[in-house]
Amino acid sequence: MEPNKMEERRRTFRYELYKLKEEGYLSDAMVETVAKAHHQYHLDLLKEEDVHAVEHESLQSKSIPAATPKPAKFRKTLSPEEARERNITWSLNIGVIFLLIGGLFVATSNWESMTSLMKSCSIAFVSLLFYAIALIANRILHIDKTAFAFTVLGSLFLPIFILSLGWFGLLGSYLSIDGGGRYLLGLLGSLLSLVVYIRFARKLGSRLFVWFSFVCFSIGAAFLLAALHLKIDLFYLGMVLYNAVLILVFKRVKKISGLQLFTKEFIPFIQVNLILSTLFMLYLFDSEVLYSFNLLLTAVIYLSMMYVTGRKEYHFIFTVMLVYGAYQLVENSFLENVGGIVYALVAFGIIFVPKALDNKFSLDKAFQYTSAVISGFAFIYISSEGILFRSGQPAIVLLIAYFIMAANFIYLSHHSSRFIFPYLSALLLSSGIYEAVSLLTSPIEEINFALKLFFTGFILFSVLGIFYFFKYIQQIRNAAVEIGFSIMTIAMILTLAFLYWWELGVMLLLLAVAAYLLHQYQDRILLKEAALWILPSALGLSIAAFGEEFNVNSLIYYSEYGYAVNFAAGAVLILVSSIVWGKLSKQDFAKSSLFIAQALYTLAIIHAIVSPINHTWVQPLVMLAGIGMYSYFYKRIGTNWIPYFISLTTLLCYFSVMHAITEKFAFNHLTNSLVSSMCAIVLLVIAVLYRKSNPDLEAAFAWVGHLILPLVLAITWFIYQEDAVFSFIMALVGYAVSAKLAVREWKRRVFLYGSFTALFFVITTGMGRIHLESDVRFAFPISSLLMFAFFLFANEEFKERTTFYLVPFSMIGIASLLMVYPYGFIPYLITCLYVIGILIYLHNAKWDILGIVPLGFAFLANVEFTYVSDLTSPEKKLVFAVIGMVLILSGKILYKKLVEPRTKLLEMKIDGYTVTGLMYFVYMYFLENQQLWSHALPGTLIVLTFWLQRKRVPAEYAAFMTIAAGGYSLQPYYAIISTIHIPSLWLREVYVLPYILLTIFIRKCLKGKYEKVVKALQWMVLLFVALILIQDALSSHTIYDAIILGSLSLLSMVAGMYIQIKSYFFVGAGVLLLNVFLQTRPYWGNMPWWVYLLIAGIILITIASFNEWNKQKVQKGESTFITFLKVNIIDNIRKWN
Repeated sequence: MEPNKMEERRRTFRYELYKLKEEGYLSDAMVETVAKAHHQYHLDLLKEEDVHAVEHESLQSKSIPAATPKPAKFRKTLSPEEARERNITWSLNIGVIFLLIGGLFVATSNWESMTSLMKSCSIAFVSLLFYAIALIANRILHIDKTAFAFTVLGSLFLPIFILSLGWFGLLGSYLSIDGGGRYLLGLLGSLLSLVVYIRFARKLGSRLFVWFSFVCFSIGAAFLLAALHLKIDLFYLGMVLYNAVLILVFKRVKKISGLQLFTKEFIPFIQVNLILSTLFMLYLFDSEVLYSFNLLLTAVIYLSMMYVTGRKEYHFIFTVMLVYGAYQLVENSFLENVGGIVYALVAFGIIFVPKALDNKFSLDKAFQYTSAVISGFAFIYISSEGILFRSGQPAIVLLIAYFIMAANFIYLSHHSSRFIFPYLSALLLSSGIYEAVSLLTSPIEEINFALKLFFTGFILFSVLGIFYFFKYIQQIRNAAVEIGFSIMTIAMILTLAFLYWWELGVMLLLLAVAAYLLHQYQDRILLKEAALWILPSALGLSIAAFGEEFNVNSLIYYSEYGYAVNFAAGAVLILVSSIVWGKLSKQDFAKSSLFIAQALYTLAIIHAIVSPINHTWVQPLVMLAGIGMYSYFYKRIGTNWIPYFISLTTLLCYFSVMHAITEKFAFNHLTNSLVSSMCAIVLLVIAVLYRKSNPDLEAAFAWVGHLILPLVLAITWFIYQEDAVFSFIMALVGYAVSAKLAVREWKRRVFLYGSFTALFFVITTGMGRIHLESDVRFAFPISSLLMFAFFLFANEEFKERTTFYLVPFSMIGIASLLMVYPYGFIPYLITCLYVIGILIYLHNAKWDILGIVPLGFAFLANVEFTYVSDLTSPEKKLVFAVIGMVLILSGKILYKKLVEPRTKLLEMKIDGYTVTGLMYFVYMYFLENQQLWSHALPGTLIVLTFWLQRKRVPAEYAAFMTIAAGGYSLQPYYAIISTIHIPSLWLREVYVLPYILLTIFIRKCLKGKYEKVVKALQWMVLLFVALILIQDALSSHTIYDAIILGSLSLLSMVAGMYIQIKSYFFVGAGVLLLNVFLQTRPYWGNMPWWVYLLIAGIILITIASFNEWNKQKVQKGESTFITFLKVNIIDNIRKWN
C-alpha cells in the first residue's frame, strides 16, 4: 500500500474515532485504548512494507549480501590472563613515559645549544624510538596492545616532525611557517601523513588510524583551498561543497568490499566534519545575505544526507539551518517589517515537507513536532519583540501572525493525538483575540490591561468554548474553555493585586454568567460541578468588591461598617438567591448557594473581629445574625458539625455583648476576673440544658466550653493572680461534674485530671490570697497528699486513673522542690520524704521502670545539699561513695537482673538503683582532692560495679561486662601515672602500650567469638600505637628512641611469628622498615626528582618484563623464583590468624 493512502486512512479513522468520543458514544478510556491499538497496527504495516521492500531488492540484485542483525551489546568480562596482560601493558606504558620524561629533561637541558637540524632529528629519533619499541613489543614480547600504543605515539610525532621542518626553515624560506608556500607545506605534510596512516589502518585494521586518515584528508583539502587565497565566505562555501562531494563519492563506493574499513567510519566522521564546517561558517561569514543563502544550501545538503545515509536524525540539523537562514534573510532584507508573518508561515510550511518528499522516511510526526517547536519559538520571539520594541502597542502584523500560528496548531490538533496541541491552539487564539480587543478598545482609556485580558478570556470561553460557530474548531472546544477560564482567573488576580475594585466586581459578575453557561452547555461532569460553586461565589464576592469600592472612597463607611458588612451583604444576597433557585426547581444551585452563603458570612464574622467596625451595635448585631444564619443552615442541612459554629458564634456574641456593656458600665477587679471563666461555664450549662433534647447541640457546646476553659483560666490566672481562685473553684466543680457525667473512658480521665490540676491551682492561689506566699513552694506535696487521700477512698477504676496522674505530678513536684532557694535542711528533708513516698508507691503499683526518675532527683538533691554544707572535699567523696555502694547493693537485693523484660512497658523492671549509684561515682570526679587514693577511688568503684554485674546480665553478654570492667580499669591506671614522675624516654610507651594488653584481654574474654571484629580491633590498635611511637621517635630524634622503637618492632614480629598472628608480624615489620627508612633519610633525600622518575620507569619496565618472562617459563613447565616464593612462604602466611 502506498504511504499516502495509508496515512489518509489513518487520519480518517482517527477523525471518526474522536467524533464518536465528542458525541458521547465512547468513553475516554475506550478511545485511548483503541487509538493506541490502531497506532501499533499502523506501525506494524509500515514494518511489513519495509520487509517486503528489502526482500524485493535482494531478489533484484544477488550481489548485495543480506543485512545481518547487529548482535546485542554486552559488557565484556576480562579473564585473569587478559587482566594480567592489561596490567603488564599499563606498566610498560607508564614506565616508558617516565623514562621518556626523565630522558627529555636531561636532553632538553641542552636544547638551546642544539642546531635546527639536530632538533628536527631528535624529534624524528623519538618517533623512530617509539616505532622500535612497538616492533620489540610485537615481535619479541608478543604484547599487541603495547605495540599498538607505541605505534600511535610514533605516528603522532610524524606530523610534528614535518611541522618542525617548516618551523626551523630546513626546506627553504618558501616552505617555512612564515613563507608564501606555508599552505603548500601543510598540504604536503597532510598527504605524507595520510599515506602512513592509510598503511597502518590497512595493516592493523585500526579504526583510530582510519580517523587519522580522514582528518588528514580534510586538513589537506582545507590547505588546498587556503592556497588559492579565497575570501573567507568563498572558502567556507568551498568546504561545504567539499562535504557534498564526499557524500556523493561515499554513495558510489560504499559497497566496495575492499573499502569497508573506511566506509564504516565515514558516517560518524562526515557528521563531525559537517558540524565543524557549519560552526566555522556561523562564526566567520561577513556578508549576511550570502550567509543566509549558504545556510539554506547547507540545509539542502543535510537533507540530501538523509537520502544517502538513511539517517532520519539529519532532519533536525536541516530544520535548524533552514530556520536560521530564514531569520538571517528576514532580518537583513525588506521582509523585516513583516517578520512575524514570515516566521509563522515558515513554521506552518515545515509541516508539508514530508509530503514534498513523498513520505519516504515517515517523518510526518517529526516534522509536526518540529513545526510546533518552531511556532513556539516564533511566538516567544515576536511577542518579546512587540513588548520590547513596540512598548506593547497592538499591531496588525502580530494579529495576523498569531492567527496563522493558531491555524497551524489547529491543523496539528486534527492530525496528531497529542493533547497539548489543542491547548496551544487556544493559547495562540487568545493572543490574537487580545490584539483585536486592544485595537478596538485603544481609544477608551478606562479599560485597563486586566479588563482587556478578562474580555479576551471571556470571548475565548464563550465564542470558541461554548457557542463554537465553526465545525473545524470543535477539536479545541474543551481547551478553549480551560484556557479561557485560566485567562479570566489571571486577570482577576491582577485586578486584585492592583486594587481595581469596581473592575473586579464587573469581572466577577461576568464570571457568574460564564459559570451558568458552563453548567448549561458543558458535558464534563467535573466542570459542571465546579460551575455550581463558582456561580454563587462570584455573585457574593462581586457585592463584596463593589462594597470595597465604598470602603476606599468613604472613611466613615470603612470605620463603621467595613469589610464585615460587605461580606454579610454578599452572604445575604446569596442566601436569597438560594431561595430563588429553590423556587425555580434548581436544587443543585440552591444547595451550593446555601453553603457559599454560610462561608461568606463566616468571613463576615472574622472581619467583625479583626477589622474596624462599630463595636457598640454593629458587631453584636453581626454576631447575633450569625447565630441565626447558622441555625437556619443547621435546620436545612441537619449535619452534626454545624452546631459547633453555633456554639462558637454564641461565644463570640457573648464577648461582643460584654465588651459593649463594659464600654458603658465599669466592673470591679473581682468581677472582671469572673467574666472570662463565666463564659465557659455558661456554655457548659447550655450543653446540660440540651443534654436530652438535642445531643448535637449538647456535644458542640460542651466541646467548645471545655476547650476554652483551660485557655480562659490561664489568662485569668496570668492577669488577676490571687483573685483567680474563684475561677479555679468553678473550674474544679465543672470538671468534677463533667467527670461524673462522662460516659467514655478517655473523657473521664481528662475531666478527672482537669479536676486535679484545678485543685493544685486552688491551693496555690488560695495560699497566695490568705498571704502564705512563703509556703507556696509546698503546694506540690500538699496536692499530692490530697490526691493520695482521694486514692485511698476511691474505687478500683478511679485508683487506676489517679495513678496515671499522681506519679508524673509528684515527679514534677520533686523537681520543683529542687529549685527552692536557699536549699536548706527542711526542703532537703521534704524532698527525701517525697522521693521515698513515690518510690514506695511505684513499687506497690509495680511501675519499677519509673523508679530511676525519683532516684535521679534524689541524686540532684544530695548534690545540691552537700554543695551548701560544710563538708570537706574528701568527706563529700566518701559520702557519695557510701551512698553509691548502698544503692548498688540495694539494687542487687531488690532485682535479680539489671533488666527484667515484661509484656507491658510499665511492668518491665529496670535496676534504677545501680544506674543511680554509677551517677554518684561519676560525680566524684568533679570533687577536687590532691590525695593519691582519691584519684583512683571513683574509677575503682566503677570497675567493681561492672564486675559485680557480670552475673546479672544474660550469659551471652557476661563477657562484655568483664571487658567493660577491664577497659575502664585504664582510667585509674592513667589517674595514678599522671601524678607520679616517669622518665620522658619511656613516657609515650607507658601511655600507649596498655592498649595492646587490653586487646589481648578482650581476645581472652571473648574466647573465639566475634573473631572478625577482634581482628579488625587488633589491627587498628596496633597501627594506632605504631603511629604514636613513630611520631614520638621523629619528634625526639634520638638514638635511644630508635633503639626502643626497633626493639618493640622486632618483638612484635617475633611474637607474630610465634603465635602466627598477621597483625603483629606485619605491623612490626612495617614499623621496623619505616624506622630504617627514616634513619637513612639524609642519604636518599638529596637526589634530584628526575632520578626518581628514571628509577620508577626502570622498575615498572623490569616488573612488566619479569612477569612476561615468568609467564613464558611457566608455560614451558619450568619452576621460577616467584613460584618458590608463593608456595613456601606466602601460602604459609595465609594460614595465620
